[in-house]
Amino acid sequence: MTVRHLLRMQDLSAKEMCALLDLAEAMKRGDDSRRHLAGRCLGLLFDVPSTRTRVSFQVAASQLGADSFPYGVDELRLANRESIEDTIGVLNRYLDALVVRWYDMRDPGAGHRRLRTMADLATIPVINALDDEEHPCQVLADLLTLRELYGGDVPARRVVYAWSYSPRQKTPGVLHSSMMAAALLGHRVTVAHPPGFAPQERVTRAARDIAARTGASVELTEDLAEAVRGSAVVYTLSWKSPTLAGQEEIQARTRLADRWRITEPLMRLAGDEAVFLDCMPTNRGEEVDAEVKDGPRSRIFQQAENRLHVQKALLTQLFDGTLTGVPR
Repeated sequence: MTVRHLLRMQDLSAKEMCALLDLAEAMKRGDDSRRHLAGRCLGLLFDVPSTRTRVSFQVAASQLGADSFPYGVDELRLANRESIEDTIGVLNRYLDALVVRWYDMRDPGAGHRRLRTMADLATIPVINALDDEEHPCQVLADLLTLRELYGGDVPARRVVYAWSYSPRQKTPGVLHSSMMAAALLGHRVTVAHPPGFAPQERVTRAARDIAARTGASVELTEDLAEAVRGSAVVYTLSWKSPTLAGQEEIQARTRLADRWRITEPLMRLAGDEAVFLDCMPTNRGEEVDAEVKDGPRSRIFQQAENRLHVQKALLTQLFDGTLTGVPR
């Protein structure tokens, strides 16, 4: 059997995503509480700190009957220049699957290339827990949240992914995976970004090529207010500019701090029943105001909980043969 990895959203077909979400819903309801991974060992290799991803994978493994073993890169011989080839060659023989978070925004793209190398060498599933290109696990949880909110009406609802100021240079992983998932599933999305912070051109092209076949809509705009107006979901994100570098990028984002933030007046432009989503971490007063993040429209903790359920479903299907072979 060919080993199946999850490194990017396109590693799943639309049909597979829907089946995975069906299982996640059943697990969340308690209809499926079987220990599908009894006796398995899950490795968690993290070069970047994590709260939701790390803890949800550990709890998911435990509830499925598996043991999980978290490692920082600096705890392994990788920190002393042992090769990825040697490291994966060893981990292949100890673990049943490996979850990896690895990126450095000073060297965009290197993290995803490293994960790709690991997957090419691995005889066990490798799961992307956020690199500098994608974050499929977070977006699966977002899709479950949208399904819970809107049922089968999700494709008719417009979701706005809004760039928001942060002093940190964050990975565009969630944005890229969100665009690809929307295209594959026929959803409507608008990406609102300031000048210089558009998504990577190749990602936009790929999403729009898929959208042309599925009936999805992937729009980009530099007008935040018009993007939010009449939308069903406002999702705050921050990501490093793909075209600006060094101090130029830092100065550009600093100038945008006051104008590119999710505020209550901005949310009032959205639909009356519009909700606020945020994959976190975010700081109140930077990416979003406290009255929005903590207000009645916020669904951020529902979103965070759903990380557990989709990851249980993902791990189950990686091992039960549902996700096998070459993605369609």
